[in-house]
Amino acid sequence: MNSKTVVLSAARTPFGRLGGALSSLGATTLGGEALRNAIARSGVDPAEVEHVIMGLVLQAGVGQNPARQAAFKAGLAKTTTAETLNKVCASGMLAVAYAMKCINAGDQRVVAAGGMESMSNAPYLLPGARSGYRYGNATMLDAIVHDGLWDYYLDEVMATSGSKVAAELGVTRAVQDEFAYQSHKRASTAHEAGYFADEIVPINVATKAKGKIVVDRLPAVARERVPVTAGGGSSVWDHVPPQNMIADPQQYLPYVTGEVPFARLDRDEPVRADASLEAMAKLTAMDKDGTITAGNAPGVNDGAAALVLAHEEYAKSNGIDVLATIVDHAGVAWDPPYLALTPAMAAQKLLDKHRLTTADIAVWEFNEAFAAVALSAATRLGLDPSVINVQGGAVAMGHPIGASGARIVGTVINQLRRRGGGYGIAAICSGGGQGDAVLVRVG
Repeated sequence: MNSKTVVLSAARTPFGRLGGALSSLGATTLGGEALRNAIARSGVDPAEVEHVIMGLVLQAGVGQNPARQAAFKAGLAKTTTAETLNKVCASGMLAVAYAMKCINAGDQRVVAAGGMESMSNAPYLLPGARSGYRYGNATMLDAIVHDGLWDYYLDEVMATSGSKVAAELGVTRAVQDEFAYQSHKRASTAHEAGYFADEIVPINVATKAKGKIVVDRLPAVARERVPVTAGGGSSVWDHVPPQNMIADPQQYLPYVTGEVPFARLDRDEPVRADASLEAMAKLTAMDKDGTITAGNAPGVNDGAAALVLAHEEYAKSNGIDVLATIVDHAGVAWDPPYLALTPAMAAQKLLDKHRLTTADIAVWEFNEAFAAVALSAATRLGLDPSVINVQGGAVAMGHPIGASGARIVGTVINQLRRRGGGYGIAAICSGGGQGDAVLVRVG
């Protein structure tokens, strides 16, 4: 495959804890902020962004087509198309992959893609309420668990399935805790070294104007671009709606200016510089005789990530610097509980397709759905765990499930650029026993 899709920029919000610094901001606000900053970093006129693809898992209560909402909040014009994608934890990565495929197919020249999640704002669900209750108790369901973290096939929380698989694969509690500790240590070191400066955009969360972000000046809304006109002297686009029927993106911008109090978040909130193996060892496993704990699994988090992708000829003709090439994407599926196997399977599929070996890959990112997943992926591919997630991973930084796939693609690109180039692979598992991987090249 000779991909013509290049990455012009990547940006993400810091990731926040459940009920933490970002909890007042909805998923589409976080997604809009990631999109807005990725577009600003790209050097592309926002009017040139033809399409937006955003992953989101916990969609209940968010409203129609969340990607379209995020596009409006990013200041994109009403003529920019948008679609929302849900492949559980792989959603953000698949958004990037679909953008690549759209561009390679010639459907679009410039696409913004990524993922978003506000797990803090996920609602509780009340099944049966529409028909009414005649007698007895009713049960509410937590959308975080039901739509995001529950193994539909074994009817148990995914951590329980993960513990069973870890036991089968021989991944002990001690090894998982050690990896989790290293994740926090690496992430803390990377933050202090400024390695995330090319990824994270600090965010000023208004403390009194709920749901708003404080900025120095309000961003402008992109101009509209009519894609085609009809022949014969008339146009299918000849339509001027009345003022009260216009959805002006300006009114949806989640920004305020002036002397507005705010709390600033400029790094991933869950990272613990004081993490210790001793403290992790004292944590109770989520299941009796299990090995997965709150310490060696990621938290429940908020955040968003986005990339701007374009055809290489577009970048060249407009004099825009290119960060990387998205070479290819691979997806796999296996028995639903075996999340730990699928990232390695997807990565191997890419290696085989492009006649590469693990030695050809300079940077590896396996999403830490649990520490056991990243460890199992490394073992299956014959990799030393020390070479994967060298800046830490989701156990430390957090796992906003719709956003993490896009986050790790951006992380791979930035690491490759600091190294001076090469190939990198970002791989992720997703609920239902699927795996996805993206191969990128810098230089």
